[in-house]
Amino acid sequence: MAESQTMSKDAKMAMISQFLGFMLDAYDMALVLVMAPILVKVFISPSGSAAWQYIIIVFTYSITMASRPIGSAIFGRYADKIGRRFLLMFTIGGVGVLSVLAGFLPTYAQIGVWSYILFAILRLLMGVFFGGEYAVGHTFAIEYAPQKKRGTIGGFIQSGFPAGYVLGSLVFALVSFLSTKEALVAYGWRIMFVSGVIPVLFALYIRRHLHESPEFEKAKSLGKIEKSPFLNLFKKPQVFDFLQVFFFMTGLFLTDYSVYGFLPNILTLKGRGFDTTTYSLIYGFALFMAFLGYNFYGWLSDRTGRKGLTQWYCVFLVVFGIPVFYVLYHAAIARNLWMAVLGTVMAAMLKLAWGVVPAYLCERFPTKRRAAGVGFGYSAGALLGAWFSVYVWWAHKIPFIAAIEGQDMWLSPAVIMTIGAIMTFISLFFSPETKDLKLDEVGEKQPTA
Repeated sequence: MAESQTMSKDAKMAMISQFLGFMLDAYDMALVLVMAPILVKVFISPSGSAAWQYIIIVFTYSITMASRPIGSAIFGRYADKIGRRFLLMFTIGGVGVLSVLAGFLPTYAQIGVWSYILFAILRLLMGVFFGGEYAVGHTFAIEYAPQKKRGTIGGFIQSGFPAGYVLGSLVFALVSFLSTKEALVAYGWRIMFVSGVIPVLFALYIRRHLHESPEFEKAKSLGKIEKSPFLNLFKKPQVFDFLQVFFFMTGLFLTDYSVYGFLPNILTLKGRGFDTTTYSLIYGFALFMAFLGYNFYGWLSDRTGRKGLTQWYCVFLVVFGIPVFYVLYHAAIARNLWMAVLGTVMAAMLKLAWGVVPAYLCERFPTKRRAAGVGFGYSAGALLGAWFSVYVWWAHKIPFIAAIEGQDMWLSPAVIMTIGAIMTFISLFFSPETKDLKLDEVGEKQPTA
């Protein structure tokens, strides 16, 4: 049970299962970013500026993020009505099928602009399944977690995301090292996408042996299952909690993807910076540091609380965000590896607050609508936050920013990241501290902020 402070076998399996599921999520998303210079040549017309081509490919990343709320709404609703376990199998299976299909898409050379359209559609569908995966999987794992270890376990399962990025970066670095750039454009990118099915098989094996969430079973036995859990998110007083979570997540998405969505572009500088293999290794190292940081931040939140810790962290982002991007940019210009490593460690420190997200979101919604609330609250942040590439392009066109950064976009993503940190900071003024709540008390005894 969630009240026990010891980890049961089911709790450990649920934790490992969701770590793998979220790692796959990140692995797939990382491929779009680390392979962006390759995918430009696969799916995009050679006409147009290099900066515009890069933005168009990164835009498909944003499509995946923006379609997550659809999956969260659909799968989260049913997870709150019929249970979590079956949908855990369904969402991860759908991701596996789409991963394989991505490896068999036609290229621009074969069917023209339709190749990009098909790739964008597939990215949209992938976002739907990933939205469901987060809604069901994170809820399931946290509902198994002991109360005093929810932050620690949440940090671990959230660290599956940087772990997936690390894996994607290292696999791409290996493939690019063993093959030529021409081979990567011809077929290497296909191998990368198809390889995403491997973690799916491990996750499916674990999930088929899991039992239903104890919190869901408790709510079901008490007759607290709702007919419309998703729609009830938008009724008073729950709507105020949802809006707070929405702005909290929007700010985090802006900070997160402004950092890692543009690291490859900053480190490579259209061929003037680090080569493909080197930047992939640097990128992977940064995300390994984030993996460690997520776990530390989740553990720390169990001791200090979620709210105050994250507000102070937002202050840190505002103060150090622009200097971090400055260091990364000049490391790439000088091709200074040690400066780049320093910069990426600093960049990893700009992501740590994500370690608190799974526990915090589960503590904001009652069991009867938790999967819908966690999934849609998380994913709805992407409705505005996912279009970071568009915001960065807008910031890049502001005269005083353009005068500083020229054609190399390094200051503009830092500006968007700072805006995101301010949004998250303000949102937490409207949230209670949640670390000491029992999950079955959320929405019952908790005062609405």
